[in-house]
Amino acid sequence: MKDINDYHIHYDLDDEMNAQELVEIHVGDVNLPTGKIIAADPFFTHEQSTFSRTVEPDKYPVFIYVSEIDRLHHRVAYAKIKFRPEEATKWILALTDDLTEEELNDLGDEEFYGFPVESGLACFLDEETNAQLIAKMDELQERNPEANYYDEVLAEEFREYSGKNNFSRELGDWNDHHPDKESDNNVIMFASGWGDGYYPAYWGLDEEGNTIELVIDFLINEYDNEDGLEYDDDLDIEEED
Repeated sequence: MKDINDYHIHYDLDDEMNAQELVEIHVGDVNLPTGKIIAADPFFTHEQSTFSRTVEPDKYPVFIYVSEIDRLHHRVAYAKIKFRPEEATKWILALTDDLTEEELNDLGDEEFYGFPVESGLACFLDEETNAQLIAKMDELQERNPEANYYDEVLAEEFREYSGKNNFSRELGDWNDHHPDKESDNNVIMFASGWGDGYYPAYWGLDEEGNTIELVIDFLINEYDNEDGLEYDDDLDIEEED
């Protein structure tokens, strides 16, 4: 079988991002002890495979790019991990380890593989951190089957971490969560565009093919709130049993 990293499905992310007036916000540094990255809904990370391309284990800055819908309404259009200070000049679709050659060959010109969001939140985390996050959620469920990880653990973190920022709702639109308080491993979480959906991620490369960044596109121009979604100050988080 052809190596999945040989599939370079190109996308012109530069034109997309530069066509919008966006506010860049540094929301934290993500620790990647294995260099194997997952982008997912934080409540469904157990269903999401790591990306096939890996990076050097280290801590890297994470940025979100916020679009102003109106004076009191902002949405996260993109989220990015920056691995090197150079500018990316081309982008390829970020593919996960579980994709088959047949699936890749069947991908149409306007199609992509990405990850689903069902809680209105997305995140970046390392494979090792994911095991800690899943264990922490399972531990809470074992203690109290009716408990909700967002309400019990994350809600106050979000409010404290970003709720006072001018580009965030009072409940907080981004967070730096440590499943194990004694570990540097963390999950950088952020609101996902218009909310629930299916979103692609792209590796940004330089002309030599070096990995410069990893970007999630929340497709806010594609959806353009066409379903009449309302801007709500409450998150309705339902976790899978």
